[in-house]
Amino acid sequence: MAKTLLSAQNLSFGFDLIAPLFEQINLSLQSGDRVALVGRNGSGKSTLLKLLAGQLQPTQGSIARYGSRAYVPQVSTVHQTRPTETILEFLSAASEDWWYMDEVLQTQLHTQLDLSLPIASLSGGELTKLLLAIALAPAPDILLLDEPTNHLDLLALEHLRACLDRFQGALVIVSHKPYFLDQVVSTTWELTPQGLNEYGGNYTLYREQQQTQLSAAERSHEVAQKALKRTKAMALAEQKRAAQSQRGGKQKAESSGMGKMAQHYFANRASGTAGTAAKRNQAAIAQAAQRVAETKVKTTKATTLHLEETNQKRRTLLDIRDGRLRVGETILVRDIQLQVVAGDRIVLAGANGSGKSSLVKAIVAETEAVGLEAAERRLADPLAIVYLDQTYELIDRRRSLLDNMQAANPALPYQHLRQQLGHFLFFNQTVNQPASTLSGGELARLAMAMISIANLDLLILDEPTNNLDIATVETIITAINDYRGALWVISHDLDFLSQIEITRAFKLTGQTFQPTTFLPQDTAAYYQELLADT
Repeated sequence: MAKTLLSAQNLSFGFDLIAPLFEQINLSLQSGDRVALVGRNGSGKSTLLKLLAGQLQPTQGSIARYGSRAYVPQVSTVHQTRPTETILEFLSAASEDWWYMDEVLQTQLHTQLDLSLPIASLSGGELTKLLLAIALAPAPDILLLDEPTNHLDLLALEHLRACLDRFQGALVIVSHKPYFLDQVVSTTWELTPQGLNEYGGNYTLYREQQQTQLSAAERSHEVAQKALKRTKAMALAEQKRAAQSQRGGKQKAESSGMGKMAQHYFANRASGTAGTAAKRNQAAIAQAAQRVAETKVKTTKATTLHLEETNQKRRTLLDIRDGRLRVGETILVRDIQLQVVAGDRIVLAGANGSGKSSLVKAIVAETEAVGLEAAERRLADPLAIVYLDQTYELIDRRRSLLDNMQAANPALPYQHLRQQLGHFLFFNQTVNQPASTLSGGELARLAMAMISIANLDLLILDEPTNNLDIATVETIITAINDYRGALWVISHDLDFLSQIEITRAFKLTGQTFQPTTFLPQDTAAYYQELLADT
């Protein structure tokens, strides 16, 4: 018999009492459970995981835990307060058995890191695997994973799948990669403001059941609308008959020579009958209208996004000849030959840790940890670069959403900033919350809001679809295709890349910078080319 490891009753949470994030959550987690936690961005998935992990306390309700647990947060929410902290120091702070965590990292996740390197030099994928190793090493009863698939390349995803297959405890995972979820889960929890809906089966089965429910709900709404229309028509017809009857009765009474008192009596009786019928019809219409309102399928307003380029003239923005990427004292990538011209749409691919994000950071702002050495390196002047990194470092977590918007766009009026936040689904008092309260998906939306009203020459997006639901990704695709400035994308999301009109593709392989043979639009060939390099 399966053992209960965790249960929650009447769980509610909100940052204010007026608008709870979710309420009346009831759930139970048994040994061996494999659960996908799904829901729209901002629905509270990350918050619910933190509640189950014991990192937050519920506004109402209770949680009972009967086993050990490990929690892996979204990498985008892991904010480094000590940029010089080494990987060894990071592991040692997590446990005295840091050596075993390193062993898990190497044997199960097939990743070997130089423990003397600063933690800040790690890519999103490397940091994700490090956090997974820390969580897996003590063999917890409950494993809570928040978007662990975001920064992982194709081979790393396969290694993670194998790890989770071997894991003996209960698993709850948040991810926006349906194919991966289908391989690792057998139950789906859907989080909504009204509560938690449980579906048996993997993510694909959940989507099928959800679509069936949506179709049934739409049919119910259509039936209710038709019923309201019939009820109104019947009420109008009865009103006309009553009016005709009143006029006919009055004419008959007058022509028959009936006395005034008798005429008034019959007129009042007819009027009372008509009034009763009118009240009955009004009640029927109100009831039918209520049914229409109850069966209406609720939808969420879509985010809008517009990116503004500064100059459409074709000019060279960036030129690097014989470049070498340095991370710490190590040369990570050699032979970098790259020219970026206005209007270029570039993708850079490579395995986790190959240096994709480090190369961008070295170009945008060199540090002691990361640098770019080159025989020739020229940047256009002026050059407006906006870099949206994997952890959204442009967002100050201590400041409110509105303060972050003002800091990024100081010349714009208050009302314009509020309106822009509204376009990205941040309304009312939410704009005054500290950014530290946001989930990874909400951080991504805030970052997009901050950059979308800036003038750009070169937009650099590092794994932009991480943390985002499907509807928001579709909005970003539309905005990117309308944007005519230069674009540089780092992404493992083949579906996304195939839709954003990439014109040039490069890969980091064998510590060198090379053009690819295929573009992401030829998805199968591009995928096979990258897989052959891992």
